[in-house]
Amino acid sequence: MLVLPKKRILVYLMAGLVVAVVGTAGLLAGRGEEAGGQVVISAIEQSPASTGAGGQGAGGAASTSTSGPPALIYVQVGGAVRRPGVYQVPSDARVFQVIQEAGGFTEDADEEAVPLASKLSDGCRVFVPRLGEATEGTSSEPVLSVPIVGGAGGGEPRPVNLNTATLEQLQSLPGIGPALAQRIITYREEHGPFASVDQLLEVPGIGQTKLEQLRLLVSL
Repeated sequence: MLVLPKKRILVYLMAGLVVAVVGTAGLLAGRGEEAGGQVVISAIEQSPASTGAGGQGAGGAASTSTSGPPALIYVQVGGAVRRPGVYQVPSDARVFQVIQEAGGFTEDADEEAVPLASKLSDGCRVFVPRLGEATEGTSSEPVLSVPIVGGAGGGEPRPVNLNTATLEQLQSLPGIGPALAQRIITYREEHGPFASVDQLLEVPGIGQTKLEQLRLLVSL
């Protein structure tokens, strides 16, 4: 039987112990790295930047910040245009755009008297004078004006009824002062209710030009 010396046995035992210690340490280190990697991955997966939790809020705010189309307003167009009337246009429209809606200028329109680039407002009136009207003094109305005749409680603008309007209501019409308003009232008292808007021509002081200015602003 072979008997090893005690010193050799001690060397073998020490070597085995070192191997066991090193192997255990390596195993623990490997598990630690794996666990650490899982923690890092888990943290990344739950990050707002990765999931878009924070980004979604920012993106949502950006998407809701987009504005819709502009609101629509009503504008009355009269005078030397092809189709006088009331038109619905975007709130950011200009005078030249509503004139286009009205068919454009007539051949006798005084285009230089119209502020084509001016902004419009809800309920305003655009009047296009004819050539020579301003110089002859037959029209004192601005080419762009806002209506001063309103519904009850400040509602939608409405025409002035020639047969029931008071002196003050008639004076709210463009170019109608106290004297002319009184003549209109006197006329209907003497001749009865107006049967036609054209009957205004029979009132002293109202000519064809003023009639056209008033035609869309009055009713019977």
